[in-house]
Amino acid sequence: MATLINNMMSLVRPGIDSKAEFYAGKTVTEVEWWISYACHYPELYWGRLRVFSDGTADAAFDEANVYGFDDRKFAGYFLGEDEYTPFATLSSEDQQLIGAKASQMSPPTWNDTATHFEYLGTY
Repeated sequence: MATLINNMMSLVRPGIDSKAEFYAGKTVTEVEWWISYACHYPELYWGRLRVFSDGTADAAFDEANVYGFDDRKFAGYFLGEDEYTPFATLSSEDQQLIGAKASQMSPPTWNDTATHFEYLGTY
């Protein structure tokens, strides 16, 4: 039922037209790094999910291109669709696929100013 309501609301919710409009008045409350289990150490593919003070979230596969979402759940779906998994919960099977233990890997440092932003809302 909740999914149906969210889908209906996404049809009537006004869109976000700009990066400035999406981020206006928000602060980051949480940053979560994701990693692709389709990569192989030492060449790692990272994703970042950030949650904001109003409950919205953004997701990125690199620091230049960021996508905005209505909440954390949709940002997570977006990353998961491309074979990314939360780094904090990396399974032993994922570590085997990547070819390194989590203790051997560390998330990158990304600039917080993306050059491209796209609001997707729900995913």
